[in-house]
Amino acid sequence: MKALALALVLAACAATPNLAVRPDPALPAGVTAEVMAAPDGTQLYARHWATPGDAKGVVIIMHGLKDHAAHYQGFAEKLVAAGFGVYAFDLRGHGRSAGPRVDPGDWLLYVDDLDRYVEQVARKEPGKKLFLFGHSMGGAIATLTAIRHRAALAGLILSGPALAVDAPPLLLAATQMAGALTPGAKALDLPNDEFSSDHAVTKDMDGDPLISQGPGPARTAFGLIKAIQLIWAHTGGLTLPILALHGTRDSLTAPSGSRALISAAPSTDKTLKIYDGFRHDLLHEPRRALVEADILAWLDAHTGGDPIRPTRPFVGRLRGDPVGWAQALELGMGVGDATGGLRFAGTASLQLARPRPLGWHGGLTAQKVGEYRALSLRPLGVAVRLRAAVLGVSAGGSVITGAKVAVSAAAWLELPLGPAHLGGLVIRERAVSNTNIHGPLLSDLFWTSVSLRFGGDRRYWPHARAGVGPVVQGALVWVGDQPRGWALTAGLQLYGVD
Repeated sequence: MKALALALVLAACAATPNLAVRPDPALPAGVTAEVMAAPDGTQLYARHWATPGDAKGVVIIMHGLKDHAAHYQGFAEKLVAAGFGVYAFDLRGHGRSAGPRVDPGDWLLYVDDLDRYVEQVARKEPGKKLFLFGHSMGGAIATLTAIRHRAALAGLILSGPALAVDAPPLLLAATQMAGALTPGAKALDLPNDEFSSDHAVTKDMDGDPLISQGPGPARTAFGLIKAIQLIWAHTGGLTLPILALHGTRDSLTAPSGSRALISAAPSTDKTLKIYDGFRHDLLHEPRRALVEADILAWLDAHTGGDPIRPTRPFVGRLRGDPVGWAQALELGMGVGDATGGLRFAGTASLQLARPRPLGWHGGLTAQKVGEYRALSLRPLGVAVRLRAAVLGVSAGGSVITGAKVAVSAAAWLELPLGPAHLGGLVIRERAVSNTNIHGPLLSDLFWTSVSLRFGGDRRYWPHARAGVGPVVQGALVWVGDQPRGWALTAGLQLYGVD
């Protein structure tokens, strides 16, 4: 999440520890526990906080990453005091549950496990209103479960839900690539000090033996990203009452996602609470009592109590709101002929722009075809977004064969084409000096190329698109109006826009 910090060059690392279920030897008073078996045999550790009398409702808590059910002891006690029974279980690979740490293999197993748990609690609590509470990644799990089981649930409460990420869109493509190519790479890094403003909370996290402290694998990061994509494809199923809560200083999940979900859901009973200055873990912030009071008031209103007062909609920019980035990285190798013989050819291109719909553009490119070599940096440019297409022009300088300094200008195009993606790059390089060591080809030239990436761009949440896949590129090198060389390369392209 802030990073779904992805090390692109890491090879698939060793598997994460696979632990057996670990029962709690010292349960707090009023708490009972049980071990459940998932369909694949994985043992999941669950807790139940019972009310002393007849419960007016039931809350099922779904924790997130670097988290577990026991972490909600204080909140559960307040829910019980207000007349609600509380159930929670540790996700597979988390807390006291069995399984590889933070690595379910198939991310949707998290959703399957919660689906079955909701059904189990419903059988234990017949006639009771069931409310589902999900925090962080647990918010994404709970949202997908609510889409599947909305008829069985009386409401959905989301705390800092993972519905969008405040990160450059190119990182989405990189996460997709790592999830496929290096699924075991340590990529999902969530610093403990980003969870809460309360240093005592982060210190407890540092020493908690039930929290897997190292970065999680790339496949879990990409599984979460795909789950977010699935949520946004099915927001029409969110017809139940919803309460979404987020802090403005949350750097692990984007508060813009909560606002967008409340806007998109067709539910006629939906509330958004934005807490100024709060970090990610709202129930463990110094002013957590405010959050707890809002949740309890909402639950009371949905179990026969007084209706909640309408709140003013949050006005202003939130983390994760689109900033207009368009980013492309392309690498290729192949063959070409620029000086009279078949030679190795290599290309690299990094293009950055912020067209909103008109804005800055800059590029860094490198080409090698036989004796021809050029490295260009063009930081001065402008780009425009025309629907899905991005078109940019930029200028700067180059170093070309013979250590010549050249003036460089370029035009750049990115165009999604359904299951494919088209790119174009035209570069003009003119040597500042007339000295020509290697012939006229290397003094004044055009590089013109067209690339085609196989694999279309995906929409991950309302304003974010990204894609990655194999790419082929054909290029011609011109002097004046005469073609004097060519290159054919194959490689990889990553692209993202928000």
